[in-house]
Amino acid sequence: MILRDYQQRAVDETRKVILLGRKKVLVVSPTGSGKSICIAEIFRLANLREKKCLFLVHRRNLVLQIKETLESFGLVVGVIMAGVETNLGALVQVSTIQTFSRRLNLDELDQNNFFFPADIVVCDEAHRCCSKQYVDVLSLYSGKVIIGFTGTPARSDGKGLGEVFDEIVDVISVKELTEKGFLAPVKYYSSPSEIDLSDVKIQCGDYQAGQLGDKMSSKKLVGDVVQNWLKYGEGRKTIVFAVNVKHSHFLLEEFLANGIPAARLDAKSPDEERQEVFQQMESGKVLVLINVLLYVEGMDCPEISCVSFARPTKSLVLYRQGGGRGMRPKKDGGNLIFLDHGNIIHGQNGQDGHGLLDDEITWSLDGKELAWKKPKKEKKEKKPVTCTACRLIFQGSICPDCGTEVKSYGKDVETIDADLEEIDPKKKKMTMADKRRWFGMCKHYQKQKGYQDGWAANKYRSKTGVWPRGMDDVAPIVPDVEFMNRIKYEQIKYAKQRQRQKELEAQK
Repeated sequence: MILRDYQQRAVDETRKVILLGRKKVLVVSPTGSGKSICIAEIFRLANLREKKCLFLVHRRNLVLQIKETLESFGLVVGVIMAGVETNLGALVQVSTIQTFSRRLNLDELDQNNFFFPADIVVCDEAHRCCSKQYVDVLSLYSGKVIIGFTGTPARSDGKGLGEVFDEIVDVISVKELTEKGFLAPVKYYSSPSEIDLSDVKIQCGDYQAGQLGDKMSSKKLVGDVVQNWLKYGEGRKTIVFAVNVKHSHFLLEEFLANGIPAARLDAKSPDEERQEVFQQMESGKVLVLINVLLYVEGMDCPEISCVSFARPTKSLVLYRQGGGRGMRPKKDGGNLIFLDHGNIIHGQNGQDGHGLLDDEITWSLDGKELAWKKPKKEKKEKKPVTCTACRLIFQGSICPDCGTEVKSYGKDVETIDADLEEIDPKKKKMTMADKRRWFGMCKHYQKQKGYQDGWAANKYRSKTGVWPRGMDDVAPIVPDVEFMNRIKYEQIKYAKQRQRQKELEAQK
């Protein structure tokens, strides 16, 4: 198999560092960059010298997936996992960290058949390597080569991984992978309002899940998740990140109540249920998968083209790992839609956000400070601003889309039930052909529903901002998914406005 240039560079740089005597190497490469290919090449080269290699992963479903990749490089691979026949004579072994750790506790090492005397130990998702389970296992390989692979080299509290590794090989950035077409570009929509999290405790470097779940499940949730998915999600296969189990059930009920085929999974969901839901998603029977940290890592589903964070997070690791689930290139060359319901990008309560998924980052092994630093922007570089008319995010003072001059943008607009706003300076304007097509769909829907004359023109104006002058010749066109999603979104919005009005009148 021919490696991409950056994959070959990762292998070469890693070997060079090891030859210089640095045996604990952390290889940083973004989600979707093909880390398993690099690992397979390292093992292939090691096998030529009859070196024994152990690959540790953290989830069962990854073991057979990794085994298949390694075998494509001509390697003979053994698996140490319950329910799978072992081949301890193979030079390459793959196991979950849980199984390997548990079996090593059965007998003394010199009498334990499951202890594999590896020359090279590779750890997948190496940001987990500071856990006691990993530390205990890796201590058995003192003096051996230990290589960790991750796209986010930081502990859950944001600190570096220096207690395990002594050298970083930073392979390639998300921005460069996107520019080369190896990752899908991202179109962002972010909530314009802040969520008051001042009373939510911080636990293990992130918001305490119970308190945050209660906050995000309340009626004051900024940016209704379902409503904005209907408007911006375009009917795409979507993964939604919930705070906790309670919050995930709340979201599931909302999606199902609005006729959207959805499912939810969490850490306690049995393997059979996970497999069934995933198959339903691949077949299109399920469009939205709501999860509680279950598919942050190790989920390989290229068809995911919308990621919705229905939660704030202080964890850059969670944000980048979760966002990366949908960045694998699409068959149609399309983009990923990222829906931010937690002000993750811009930040909140006076704190900086995590920025965009392709922002440049310098990683560090320092275990006392944050593991990342963002390069300082040039003073002359203008900060992104939001157009007060069309909500486009751009740099400068004149909106490139609608020509509005933005004179002041320092004060947030207070809102409760907020729409998400686009963070994309390359937003395309509707062409005349697009506008005529949209008006045709409005005409078709008006006739289908028996609405009065003028409904189609008003609906066209709500979309484009102008009346359909000179379009009397436009024929009715059968509505597409985008049109129907917008209609449903507006119906939900109208129903909520009526409900709030009734509640206010009842209070009087």
